[in-house]
Amino acid sequence: MNEPKHISEILKDYFQNSNEPLAVAYRNHFASSANCPFCRNSPPNQTEPQTSLEDWIDGQIVMQTLHISPRTLQTLRTNGALPFSRIGRKLYYKRSDILKILSDNYIMYKLRNNGK
Repeated sequence: MNEPKHISEILKDYFQNSNEPLAVAYRNHFASSANCPFCRNSPPNQTEPQTSLEDWIDGQIVMQTLHISPRTLQTLRTNGALPFSRIGRKLYYKRSDILKILSDNYIMYKLRNNGK
């Protein structure tokens, strides 16, 4: 009996060999980039560190920390702005994703001196 393939092997095979539009678009997008994790010539992705359980926080903590409503958090998920993981009915978020959203949307307004 054959051992089941790991999901990484399945995805690598799909993105390298499939002629489906998604796989073709993926290969075209990363054709000139060395960051393609599934392309033949790219080095293995060793830059992504392993995450520990302390790196994940639940939705309640996110809402309390950011002072947002459950609906706002749902909108962030729906729009794809905030990746999440679901276990049962509970949602978890990476701390790094929360920090990335905050830094990506950071706007600094310069105060005018009013002629001074």
